[in-house]
Amino acid sequence: MLRAKKTIQGLCLIGAAVSLFGCGSGTGAGEPGPTQDDTPSPQSVRILGKEQVQAVLPDLDDVPPGWEKSGTFRLHGAAPDEGMLASGTQGYTATDLEGVVGFGIQSFQTRAQAIQGYTEKKSQMADAQFGPAQIPDIDAAFTASYCIGENYCSTSINLRLDSVYAYVNINTDGPAAADAKILNSVTRMFVQRIRQAQRGQSPSAKAA
Repeated sequence: MLRAKKTIQGLCLIGAAVSLFGCGSGTGAGEPGPTQDDTPSPQSVRILGKEQVQAVLPDLDDVPPGWEKSGTFRLHGAAPDEGMLASGTQGYTATDLEGVVGFGIQSFQTRAQAIQGYTEKKSQMADAQFGPAQIPDIDAAFTASYCIGENYCSTSINLRLDSVYAYVNINTDGPAAADAKILNSVTRMFVQRIRQAQRGQSPSAKAA
């Protein structure tokens, strides 16, 4: 298990913690029935390949001032058995949050595969404390918080945007209640970058 101020490899192990963030437009693991099919996404929403996934992950100029990259940028190609076209992660040491923030994205061939990936991620965190996420322009979202002992806590915002599953998480030495305003802000920026790529635009959104 990775500690704060070290490399983020992705979503972490499960424990119990305090829920953060206000009410919003997200849902839990369930999704409306009409979207649960294997049809490709509408032509107006592009499927993101490896190049687009790399472009979506924020760089130093896109995150709040003073943040520093933590660990190695990771970009992976297709996983055909899971319907995944590409995935990537990037971590940042966030001095204003006294922790490490990780951005992760998985792009699938269809909405149904993304729904399945999103649902499986939630089931893997069954012992975390869940809550809604106040993030606009998403199809589904939830927050998950937990601590392992007194010295490791993690909070994540998990999202589905058409055929994409994405998350932003922060690992700290505790407590789990990281600054919700900042974490929500960078998550909204990440969502905007994903939506820009899905519209065929170059991702340009930056943290406010």
